[in-house]
Amino acid sequence: MDEPLNSTDPGTSNPVDEDAAEAARVAAWVELAQAGDQAAFGELVRHFHSRVFGVVVRMVRQAEDAREVAQTTWVKAWQRLDSYKREAKFFTWIYRIAVNTAMDHLRKVSRQREVPLEDEEGREARPAPEWSGSLVARPDEAAEQDDVRRAFREALDGLSPEHRAALVLREVEGRTYREIAELQGCRTGTVMSRLFYARRAIQEKLRSVR
Repeated sequence: MDEPLNSTDPGTSNPVDEDAAEAARVAAWVELAQAGDQAAFGELVRHFHSRVFGVVVRMVRQAEDAREVAQTTWVKAWQRLDSYKREAKFFTWIYRIAVNTAMDHLRKVSRQREVPLEDEEGREARPAPEWSGSLVARPDEAAEQDDVRRAFREALDGLSPEHRAALVLREVEGRTYREIAELQGCRTGTVMSRLFYARRAIQEKLRSVR
């Protein structure tokens, strides 16, 4: 007799069940942590730390700085845990803290000259040209010549924290304009302008070494 179409192999796991189980574990840890249980908060850190670190290191690029920023992110999360509303996913909440903490770090340590950028506020947003593939990863990884790789890194480092963060959030993290605007506390049009000028600055820098 044929098996029902919706049957599952008892030897395989159901992704839906796994997702539900993970959500239940996270919710339990959050509830205990909000009641002051530091061990439960430690479970949250262990569960999400690699993802938080991944977001941060893509923004600040230096592993040592990324470790410091990630640690600061978790300290802030513990201090602000009462403000977390459980209708949102916990990672969404910690992601926002991580991005803002990374931007704060970039503002403090940025020593490179910023690429001259036009003032976006009050201007009509120009459409940001979409680049195929991952902008931040591909030029740096695919370029065979050291001078091209170096030029790309210099161009990225030369961007202001706001422009650099917008670029990484869009091209690497795959965030929408609206999500980036919410994370950066600005208008969607401002995000579009930041992306336009950031991409143009990198294009011009790479063109100079080709």
